[in-house]
Amino acid sequence: MALVDSLDAALADMLPRAGDPTSAQRAAEAVRTFSSAVGQLDGFLLQLQELQPAPRGADATQKQDVEDLKAELLEKDRLIAHAKEQIARWQGVIQQQEQLQETTLFAGLGS
Repeated sequence: MALVDSLDAALADMLPRAGDPTSAQRAAEAVRTFSSAVGQLDGFLLQLQELQPAPRGADATQKQDVEDLKAELLEKDRLIAHAKEQIARWQGVIQQQEQLQETTLFAGLGS
């Protein structure tokens, strides 16, 4: 959290202040501080990424592939269900339009 606070403070120092004669010098120092904090944050994130265990071996790879395929199937099932709902809704709209046309047509013939 200190890195984020350092980034925030450096960013705030980069903003110009009215009537500040050292504004350029302060902004240049803030840029250096910001750049340093970004480098530290990048290093921290790389270390964090290295700590995450990576799947090893064919068995782990196969398990990951199975999980990915299951997730893909679930997403496709969701999309199919959504498409079926849309089809049913549009079929209802079409039926209403057909009934309206028939009613209008027969009403015109009766006059």
